Amino acid sequence: MINKRIKFIALTLISTVFIAGLSGCSTKKSESPSDKQQKIVIGMDDSFPPMEFRDSSNNLQGFDIDLANEISKRLNIKFEFMPTDWNGVIQSLNAKRFDIILSSLSVTPEREQQIAFSKPYLQGNQIVVVSKNNTDINVPEDLKGKIVGVQLGSTSEAAMKPLVGTIKEVKKYEKNTEALEDLAIGRTQAVVVDELVGRYYIKEHSDKYRVLSQSLSKEPIAIGFRKEDTVLKDKFDKVLDEMQKDGTMESISKKWFGENITK
Repeated sequence: MINKRIKFIALTLISTVFIAGLSGCSTKKSESPSDKQQKIVIGMDDSFPPMEFRDSSNNLQGFDIDLANEISKRLNIKFEFMPTDWNGVIQSLNAKRFDIILSSLSVTPEREQQIAFSKPYLQGNQIVVVSKNNTDINVPEDLKGKIVGVQLGSTSEAAMKPLVGTIKEVKKYEKNTEALEDLAIGRTQAVVVDELVGRYYIKEHSDKYRVLSQSLSKEPIAIGFRKEDTVLKDKFDKVLDEMQKDGTMESISKKWFGENITK
């Protein structure tokens, strides 16, 4: 009789612990990268100088790399960079292939419907680049009847939409550098590109290109997060504010652009 009572008490205790455990699981919030405080994987385009690109030793460098390293240090979280196909970068973020996008990501209404953004840290423009010796194209309207290159899935592609009906052909490239290389050898007559990468590339090859004085659009640049990762976004916003106030953002900007172009 005593043995039966002991068994009954033991089974009751086990059941109580098991039910309590299930209850705890049902109320626990899903963990974001900020909860784990271990590693954050950054989705990026590693061919976007001077924002993120590889040097002759294949090491990542650029404005966004310096920015990410400083944020990593201040948050005490390790970052891992993951080069990705830019055409599907938003879908890859939401599919949890990586945790954030820190790669000169322009804020657009379409993207705001799919993901959340940090506070903008740069103001970007979409510019038109032509060959140095081209005298036929001086304003965006002159692109009528021309072959124009653009990076697939970029906001440069979106900025061209008002002109698409007048352009002879829009050639799409995986990387901006490929589009600019084709422009240099005459396969296209112009390239629409983000001003940050365009002006840097042109500075390095000033004998080949020139930029039209009139830009196509202006776009703030920020860090992309999944909508549910609000805690992580708030932490990044706080650090961005700190870096802006203490002069770190200005220092990084002057290193890569020679002036402060941060917001």
